[in-house]
Amino acid sequence: MSLRSKIYGYSSVLFAVLLIAVNLSVYLVFERISINNEIRRVEAEAESIVTGVRQSADSIPPDDLLRAYAPVNGMLRIVHEDGSSSPATTTGTSERLSKLPYQYENKTKSEYVQVDQVGYVRVSMPLIWPDGEVVNLQVTQSVAETEGGLATLRTVLVIVTIVALIPAVVSSRILANRMARPIQQMTRTMSDIQASGQFKRLPLEQKSKDELHTMGQTFNRMIELLESNFERQERFVSDASHELKTPLTIIESYASLLKRRGKERPEVFDEAVDAILSESVRMREMTEQLLMLAKQPEQMNVQLEPVDIAELATASTRAFREAYHREVRCYSDTPGSIWAISDESKLKQMLFILLDNARKYSEDAIEVKLETRGESCRIRIVDKGIGIREEELAKVFDRFYQVDVSRTRSRGARGSGLGLSLAKELAGAVGAQIELTSTEGVGTEACIILPRSVSNSPDCPLS
Repeated sequence: MSLRSKIYGYSSVLFAVLLIAVNLSVYLVFERISINNEIRRVEAEAESIVTGVRQSADSIPPDDLLRAYAPVNGMLRIVHEDGSSSPATTTGTSERLSKLPYQYENKTKSEYVQVDQVGYVRVSMPLIWPDGEVVNLQVTQSVAETEGGLATLRTVLVIVTIVALIPAVVSSRILANRMARPIQQMTRTMSDIQASGQFKRLPLEQKSKDELHTMGQTFNRMIELLESNFERQERFVSDASHELKTPLTIIESYASLLKRRGKERPEVFDEAVDAILSESVRMREMTEQLLMLAKQPEQMNVQLEPVDIAELATASTRAFREAYHREVRCYSDTPGSIWAISDESKLKQMLFILLDNARKYSEDAIEVKLETRGESCRIRIVDKGIGIREEELAKVFDRFYQVDVSRTRSRGARGSGLGLSLAKELAGAVGAQIELTSTEGVGTEACIILPRSVSNSPDCPLS
């Protein structure tokens, strides 16, 4: 059974059961109220008869008095203590009531009985007879009019139930179609994606804000994520197959050269080993950067927290200086700590990428300057290297783009062209910005802009 049929069937049955239950409850309550009202009415008449008999018993014979009080479509009966009964007084077509069994009751009693499918209310009350005997007065009266009203009410409620079920069934069909439509659209979209290999999205109603609309939005976001992951995977495969081909070819060539001439010529051996080592390191770095670029921002496990960028910059420049034996100076326009909101490991990775970039394209000292401006703080990495042409400046964040290969290689710098692309991805993941300014022949300045944070941590002086 389809989901639409289940919703349609369950909701229709539920509406029908609720409607019948409500109407049945209405009828039963009304029936009970009506019967109770009739019982109270007959009780009042019985009390009136008892009072009348007491007041007129001396002047009017009791039997004649009872005939005067005989109810319409009913019966009066006097039952003595020994269980005997005086002749019943009936009116209309109520002679059959006289054949009903009876017994003496020493206290007031009211009940509803049926005779030949006709309802009657019978009330028994004690009465002091003129001779002093305590007898039992039994008044039985028809409630046919009330039962006729109840029959009319039953007919009306049945008709109302049948008529009300029609819109209930129609609304159940509409509800089932509306609830199943997004699921059907989702199923068709997934089938189209499977058949065509193209990512598609569900058309959504802008005004709707219900759970089905939320499910559609979630599905579209999932498709966007899958599409992005697929594109990154394709890009990774394409980049890796294209860019790793060169270092692998170089390693293969030098390995072949070693095999042919390495034993006889030591200088060839040293050159080949150095080249193989250099290309292996470059290939490893390129692979790591490609894998990082292939990740979604949410897969980078970013943890934003207050970071003391003064301490981080000091430690990073010291480690970089010791690793590459390059002069790196660190300055700050604010004494003590400078706190920013970022991910410490990702920020350190960005800083190392920009420092390494400055190292490759310059030979003079590298400067790291820390600044605070309003609600932001900045880390500026300044080098006095070859600089970047103005027409190339907008392209340096593109993957595998390298400025003027002849100039960089003449200085011994060799990169993959992935560093700045990775730095930009990391900046986007931690909510930072990277700005790059450069003048050819003068140098380049890279600036990391971060949101500030207030902290009471102790100051950490720069070194």
